[in-house]
Amino acid sequence: MYKRILSILLCLILLVTFTGCIESSETDDNVYAISIGLDKGNNNKVIVTIQYPTYRDGGGVSGTNSSANSSLGANVHSIESPSVLQSVNLFNMAISRKVSLKHVKMLVISEELARKGIAQYVVPLARFRELRRSMSVIITKNKAVDFIKDNKANIGNSVTKTIELMEVQSKTTGFFPVTKLHEFYKELSMSYGQAYAAYTGINDLTKLKFNKANNDGSQLMINENYLPGELPRSGIAKREFVGTAVFDGDKMVGALNPWETRCLLMITNKFNKGVFTIDDKLSPENAIAIELKLARKTKIKASFKDDKPNVDVDLYLEGDIGGIQSRISYERLDLMQNLNHQIEVYIKKLMDKTIEKTQKDFKSDVFQFGEEFVTYFPTIQKWEDYNWLKHYPEAKVNVNVKVEIRRTGLRTGRFHIFSDNGKD
Repeated sequence: MYKRILSILLCLILLVTFTGCIESSETDDNVYAISIGLDKGNNNKVIVTIQYPTYRDGGGVSGTNSSANSSLGANVHSIESPSVLQSVNLFNMAISRKVSLKHVKMLVISEELARKGIAQYVVPLARFRELRRSMSVIITKNKAVDFIKDNKANIGNSVTKTIELMEVQSKTTGFFPVTKLHEFYKELSMSYGQAYAAYTGINDLTKLKFNKANNDGSQLMINENYLPGELPRSGIAKREFVGTAVFDGDKMVGALNPWETRCLLMITNKFNKGVFTIDDKLSPENAIAIELKLARKTKIKASFKDDKPNVDVDLYLEGDIGGIQSRISYERLDLMQNLNHQIEVYIKKLMDKTIEKTQKDFKSDVFQFGEEFVTYFPTIQKWEDYNWLKHYPEAKVNVNVKVEIRRTGLRTGRFHIFSDNGKD
């Protein structure tokens, strides 16, 4: 017993005395990259861009002047090399502090590179122990370096906070998805679905026209096919998140617009809420604004009919009336059913269009319907031999939509307007 106790004490002493701080470093001995950008190289494989916050003025750039390689609250550097990780290592020859990837929030990949294939860049990053797999993956229509330079903190000085809060906007609108590195990496190797990521770009802020001569104010356009950089808006921040980049394997094959993205998120149960504007069938040229959210989890049933894959999707939504331009009293029970039907027709039409686009144009099952068919095959080998991704375009997908308006807003009844012609 004495020898056992002595041995345990000796081991404890050795554990304490043999510990060291070889790899330790002070916080301000490092610069912590918050964004990494990947562009196609000119003379080498890839151009890597990093963005890291400064330590001055609470993270902001001191003074009012900033260089072309500096955005408010952060510095931007780019370098060309044969691999991403070597690029990070090469940055240390120009930056006085060690570049750390422990706190990267966002991986930005240019569309040019994404259409050529990105597995050779994403897979090594997913393997690297210093990177967190919780960082977001986005595809930019522009060059990644330009997008990162325009990734500025237009409210406050923290670029890191800006990135985090931008992701929250996906939950409040559903106009773009949030795809983490671990999800994207897994989807690249799946046999029953394909990968997707947020689609982004830079807006030159010239699309919005005031006082357009040929517009009398009566024009109503629903579900415009916006892409990054095409939103008619003005403001400060030029970068914007608009829709979804769709992949087939590791190559980008197309994009879903913001409204089609909402369909993707609804079917995959990632949709939180969003405002939809539909044209009022009882009052042409007027619109109805409805905030919709999932009432319950979307149900997906898979089967084979005549050796053809068949998918039934049951979608349940509930909504709040946001605004009725025509002032028709849709709060009445008889008209409430009419409104529910209008929304159901609108959503189903949008769903059918989105699914058809992924089947015919992209041939990419981003909805991951294939997961429902796996149980029909006795072994993994037989499932892989079937090659679901090849059969997805021929699948028949039936979408059933059920909508219930739960809340009517702060007013009920028709609001009348009086003029010299009397009551409308």
